[in-house]
Amino acid sequence: MQVNKSRLQRCQVDGDYFEHLFAQKVQAMGLNFQKSSKEEDWYKHIDCYVNGYGVDVKGNRHLKTIWLEYTNVNGNLGWLRGDAKYIAMHINELDCFSIFYRMDLLLYIEKNVFETTDTKQDYLKFYSRVKWGKKDQLIKVKYSNIEHLEITKL
Repeated sequence: MQVNKSRLQRCQVDGDYFEHLFAQKVQAMGLNFQKSSKEEDWYKHIDCYVNGYGVDVKGNRHLKTIWLEYTNVNGNLGWLRGDAKYIAMHINELDCFSIFYRMDLLLYIEKNVFETTDTKQDYLKFYSRVKWGKKDQLIKVKYSNIEHLEITKL
């Protein structure tokens, strides 16, 4: 299952939009915002720094569908196991960013997810696309599963 070029471009445009929106909200609060380098983004899963703390910004999340990346498509550490201190998820239905400590999300997954599936309809299981030659492990959760871990909303 190959991602086509137009989908890849749309994901890049969406990612840029949500990072820009996050930057606007942070700066409006008087906080210091700094964009990360491409290397920090790719290898550390840090999109930006807010007051010196690494943040990974996620867009297009929904109350009933939030994908958490444990292992990326190449088999490397996913953003749940990256170096960001915070994860900022834009939840479309709430029209705001929900802010989490990355480590809280990781610990929640490690304490609550034990099964593997190849069906993307399943919740709270490691979803694998190994049958398509992918090495990623994703976990589908609902906002209600992780809402208790939320620090704040922006």
